[in-house]
Amino acid sequence: MLSSEIFSLNVSKSSLNARAILPDFALDKVNDAIYLVGHDSRLVYINNKACEMLGYKYQELIRLSYSDVEGELQDPDVAALWWKLSLRPEGIRFTSQHRMKNGEIIPVEVSSSVYEHQGQNLVLCVVRDVRELRQRTERYLQQEQQFRSLVENSPDLIARFDTQMRCQYANPLVLELTGCSEERARGWRLTDSIPFDEVGMRLFRLVSNTLASGEKSEAELEAHYGKRSMVLHVRCVPEYDLKGDIVSILAVGRDISRLREVENEVRAAHYQLRLLASKQQQQSEDERKHLAREIHDELGQHLTSLRAGLSLIGMQASSPSQVTQQVDYLMTLIDSTIQVVRDVSTRLRPNMLNMGLVPALEWLRDEFVKTSGCSCMLIVPETKPVTLCDRAVTTIFRVVQESLTNISRHAQASKVSIIVQASRDALLIQIRDNGRGFQMQSVRSDAFGLLGIQERMDMLDGQVTINSQPGEGTQLELTLPLSAKKP
Repeated sequence: MLSSEIFSLNVSKSSLNARAILPDFALDKVNDAIYLVGHDSRLVYINNKACEMLGYKYQELIRLSYSDVEGELQDPDVAALWWKLSLRPEGIRFTSQHRMKNGEIIPVEVSSSVYEHQGQNLVLCVVRDVRELRQRTERYLQQEQQFRSLVENSPDLIARFDTQMRCQYANPLVLELTGCSEERARGWRLTDSIPFDEVGMRLFRLVSNTLASGEKSEAELEAHYGKRSMVLHVRCVPEYDLKGDIVSILAVGRDISRLREVENEVRAAHYQLRLLASKQQQQSEDERKHLAREIHDELGQHLTSLRAGLSLIGMQASSPSQVTQQVDYLMTLIDSTIQVVRDVSTRLRPNMLNMGLVPALEWLRDEFVKTSGCSCMLIVPETKPVTLCDRAVTTIFRVVQESLTNISRHAQASKVSIIVQASRDALLIQIRDNGRGFQMQSVRSDAFGLLGIQERMDMLDGQVTINSQPGEGTQLELTLPLSAKKP
């Protein structure tokens, strides 16, 4: 045992005379097994790590020869070659297998170099147990295989670029769409491979932004591969090394062409529904208009004629009191019927709608004041008349009517104002009240009054804005582009 001796270790590969003092306890602190082997393969020295690695006690292991541990050295030719190579200034490094006490064979990495002691050459073997390294390597290879299997079978386009914009990897779908082989794709420069059009430059900027900012970037690109067109949602993600430096950019493109087609189909279907609803509403309004005219003109005229006839009967009678009394009763009943007809006709469609927006709003204001007892002020442009088509006038009238109905039912307001402002491009109508207001977040999504207002304005490409706070009243603002006045 050399525990009481001082060894001189050759630490320079260019000179065997440069020596360093290496105490025995220092060799026991290293994580690698150390053998000092003589020319006859005997073990001159072993450290504690060697005993732990092979499962021997010190006295058991020191009695063995190196060939008992390293089975390949039992062949004299192999042993002679190993000794010769180990005596070279640069030594030798190789992988091998060592036998443990229990017979298990473990993989090791051996570094052998010459060690001169008291005039004789020995071989210093530094042995590293690579079982854990191999396990980590196998796990890494397994994870790499799983990653490749996932990426290569992914329906997404996946490519990796280094910091010089060179392609490091492209999955089979990218290669298939671009018609490129894997060997040819590796090393591609993004600046050389993409077309210099809008889509290509947007992809280049996307990767560049990720490289510069260190943050993910995403965008939608419309790509063309031969006759095939695709809408791709592309996301670029930076990849870092252990030092925190960006080493590559992973670009993932997902084909969302079908999703966009479905969205367009839904949008077109919604537009068709809006057209249908608009047509049905217009038909309903036309029917109301027709019914109101029929009731007002035909039935009202007949009742008026009947009343006139009864009046003549009353005047022509020889003044019998019963005839006069009966005629007065019938005339009163006819007057009441005429008023009912007028009320029904007005509810179906007020005659004021045929005179334009401002007269219709004035009538609506007067009716609101009469029925609610709340003061209402109407402000309209004095210099420029508001001229709209019948459809637009009817829509605005119904929206204002619905708004005043809501105020009457829920707002508990004492003052209401309706302000009409007209510019060259749009008509703005504000309806304000000083009622109790409400929390905007508490409005139900299925509130039919608000939905009806919104839908009516949508049909004219208009906008509805509602602002309200508890205790501060409510403001409803309608914006109608004047292009909508065209039927």
